[in-house]
Amino acid sequence: MRVLVLAVLAAILGFCPGLARAEVSHPPLEAYGDLPSIRYMDLSPDGTNVAFAERRNGSDYLVTFDFATRKKTYHVKIDEVATRNIWYADEDNIIILASETKFVIGFRGEFEYSGAFSYNLKTKKLKFLLRGTDNIYPAQGGLGRIVGDDADPGYIFMPAWVGDRYSDPNYSLLRVNMKTGKGRRFKSGTGDTMDWFVDTDGTVLAREDYDNTTDTYRVFTYVNGKRELIYELKTSQPPPGVTGIRADRSALLFSDGDDDEESGNVYEMDFSGNLTPVNLGGQGGMIERVIRDGNRFMLGVEYAGPLPSYKFADPDVDAAVSSMVNQFSTAAVHLESWTDDWSKVLYKIYGSDTPGSYVLQDRDTGELILIADERHDIPPDAIGPMVSVTYKARDGLDIPTILTWPAGADLQTAGNLPLIVMPHGGPASYDAVTFDWMAQYFANRGYLVVQPNFRGSTGFGIEHQNLGHGQWGGKMQDDITDGVQTLVDQGLADPDRVCIVGASYGGYAALAGGAFTPDLYKCVVAIAPVTDLRRFLVDVKWDRGRKHWALDYWQENMGDLDEEREKLNAISPARVPENFKAPVLLIHGKDDTVVPIRQSEIMDRALEQAGKAVTFLKLDGEDHWLSDGETRIETLRAMATFVDQHIGPGAEQPR
Repeated sequence: MRVLVLAVLAAILGFCPGLARAEVSHPPLEAYGDLPSIRYMDLSPDGTNVAFAERRNGSDYLVTFDFATRKKTYHVKIDEVATRNIWYADEDNIIILASETKFVIGFRGEFEYSGAFSYNLKTKKLKFLLRGTDNIYPAQGGLGRIVGDDADPGYIFMPAWVGDRYSDPNYSLLRVNMKTGKGRRFKSGTGDTMDWFVDTDGTVLAREDYDNTTDTYRVFTYVNGKRELIYELKTSQPPPGVTGIRADRSALLFSDGDDDEESGNVYEMDFSGNLTPVNLGGQGGMIERVIRDGNRFMLGVEYAGPLPSYKFADPDVDAAVSSMVNQFSTAAVHLESWTDDWSKVLYKIYGSDTPGSYVLQDRDTGELILIADERHDIPPDAIGPMVSVTYKARDGLDIPTILTWPAGADLQTAGNLPLIVMPHGGPASYDAVTFDWMAQYFANRGYLVVQPNFRGSTGFGIEHQNLGHGQWGGKMQDDITDGVQTLVDQGLADPDRVCIVGASYGGYAALAGGAFTPDLYKCVVAIAPVTDLRRFLVDVKWDRGRKHWALDYWQENMGDLDEEREKLNAISPARVPENFKAPVLLIHGKDDTVVPIRQSEIMDRALEQAGKAVTFLKLDGEDHWLSDGETRIETLRAMATFVDQHIGPGAEQPR
């Protein structure tokens, strides 16, 4: 398999000599905008099959592939709701996690309703887990969570809110029969309970609670047969808390969110509540995730950064995964799943000549098997090379960044390119080497794309993340501006052809760019943006309550609703529509439960009243994440037309 990624870590932006690809194909826009052809691939426990979602003719199907027979089996259509994940619960049952925006009569507003389905490979029956279970609370998100496997085949553990609409529900642990889909209450929680950790024999190793009234986080255990409080912490927001269990069952893996580089924010908590630092942060970056089995026993860790890296407790597993990372040293190697005995390991690899390839590592034979590409219609020559770089912000802070070059560009001579600035959402997120469907579409059409990991981004240390607190529209925005200026100063970007495009927080940043640096951008595209920060905080307070930790979180990042009124207004693009010079394209899903569509409506109205050029695309049935293939295509088509109109590369590009 051909994998080539430019991975240049430098203090300034520069070229990588010697890379030039003359022949470039231009797949249709739909190949980028639609959902990937293959998603959520998972390896069966014995390694004989994989299961995945396959997209055919605009619909999704649950599919399995048998390695011995090389036969693919289509089981059931799964596109009634948005599929979020697929995995094997055991050899006979495949779990499908899905969600949809829902309104329940008698409850305020819409919410993202999730659910889990079990598909039995023998009976060919699909069961909605917990449907028909007595006393399940009618309005709850997260209903599809599975927190553990039962030693008895065919059973799993799931938490859920239990209670009717006329009483206060409690978050309890249920034991669920995958054959019938019904569950029975196994342990009762409270209204403050957040999570459960359970062994295969049913022993509850940990229960986490957070009392929002008293700002108190607690950890309980049942290892001695009764509930015992082992840890308590006063905090205005729930900490990361328990993230896993030691494989020998001697302790919990715990993070309190404090900055501790030596321990990587991770501790061991014994069942008396004593904390001991764990040295897991030795890769120079933050821990992206704790790698766990079905009952969340810790197997290893993945470190964040432009390219992922790993550390496992088992030295043989560690060596096997490290060999893959080293073999594809300039690619992003993502660990997807593994067999029970780790004899076979499934990876997804992103590089500058693959849109995402699922690769099986057979440790017994040493063989690597390419199973499938994530996207069928994107050939290697169509992919824009990705470069990891670092530039200096105006105050000297290093800003890690991903550059995606135009496909086929000669990097020895490329310069004065039309530039798309694409800040990520979150803002507690980060951009890394991957196949970004928006960035890759524009790179294929001749644009240079920059994705800065401004302060406030995760993945590059807790200090880099915390520097973003209170810096919406301030230093976070300056970091983006400084990236554009660096590219212009280096002669790589044409200062007269720069557009800023973003979604969620990135949508806010796009509008902030248009409002606060109006001479820098020739067009602005904002998808599901926050536009009026005070209005957004008022809505959070109304939905969650004045004392809820979510309001505290957003105020910590944006500013205090009551004490910083003027600041919030000053950094809200919707409050300064007269500043805009560039035309604006707003795109928002009508079923967005994260950033209400009224945020874009406020911006649209403000720009129109100020006599500014604005186009507003409302997406029927779409959520915050652009989960529907058809509306994603509609979104990309609107963006492409808009951007080409204002900063197009000049030569007509095939569509």
